[in-house]
Parts: sequence; structure tokens; C-alpha cells
Amino acid sequence: MKQDSAFVRRLREIFDGASMAEIARRLELPHATIRNYFGGRLPSSDVLIRIAETTGVSINWLLTGKGPVYLSEAKEIDIDSLIDRKIEEAIGRRLSAVGEVKTPASNAVNEESPDQFDVEAALENFRDPNRIMSEWFRFEGRKYPKDFGVVFFAGWESYTEREKLDAIRDAKKVLDRNLLHGGK
Repeated sequence: MKQDSAFVRRLREIFDGASMAEIARRLELPHATIRNYFGGRLPSSDVLIRIAETTGVSINWLLTGKGPVYLSEAKEIDIDSLIDRKIEEAIGRRLSAVGEVKTPASNAVNEESPDQFDVEAALENFRDPNRIMSEWFRFEGRKYPKDFGVVFFAGWESYTEREKLDAIRDAKKVLDRNLLHGGK
């Protein structure tokens, strides 16, 4: 593999000229691995992420020398909005693929008072997010679209009670919006 001396210069720069042993210690990697990087080998994506997290530098800058050096210089992204948009797109595609029928507006939850259904009591009684969603839809006289909870409830067991309530309410809002607008 061709030696990338520019990468090595940037690596030295972000660690303030520290020794290979010190860099290995800070990254919690074997010294031999760091020696390989100084010898011209490029790190795997996992190690690049670790370097970026440890130092705050941009992976793009680390690899190419272009763009802002530090992540704080980069334009901030509203990750919550991005994730919501991607989930809505995925659900819309899924609903379109299964031919889900558009929900009449009269059955939709009023966005101003989405808690007509007692989410807290349902969480206490059922503990299962898909069961809670199913009960909420049943409460409204609708059928819960199967297999959509997986997107919203990954890591459910690690959520706090507040996060579980928020996840259920957010999932319901996204599903209502997509069902109301036919997945568009």
C-alpha cells in the first residue's frame, strides 16, 4: 500500500506531535496498529470514528485535508428532524407498498390533544410498545399497521419511562401523518 504522508502529518497534528505509544494509549489501540498507520496504512472506519470522537476532528479533514478541521466548525445538523424525515419517508414507502388505505380525517387524532387515549396507563398495563400502539388505534376505531413499530422502538428496553412515552407519542404522530396523507 502506498504511504499517505499527508494523512500521517494530519494524524501527528491532531495529537500535537505525541508519540505513537501515547496515541495508542489515547485511542485504546495496540501500539503496532498505530505504527501501521504511521507506516502508511489507513485506519478502518471504526478507528477513524474513534479518532474523530477522541479529538473532535472531522473525518473528512483527517482523510482528505479538506473542509473544517474540527467538527464544531461544521454546520450543525438538526439530527432529530433528519431522523423524523427519514422515518416518515420509510413508512410512506412501506404503506404505499402494502397498499394501506388512506385514513379519513374524522378518525385522525387531533394534533392539539393527542392524549385522549391514556398513554401512561397503557404503558403501565401493557409494557409492550406495539401492544400500546395497537390499543391506541383500536381506541380510535382503527387498525394498527403491522411491522412499523420496529422502526420506532429499537432499544425499547433501555428507554426511561419518559423516553418510552415520548417514543410512543412520536410514533403515533408520524403514523397518523403518513396514514392521513396516504404516505406522501
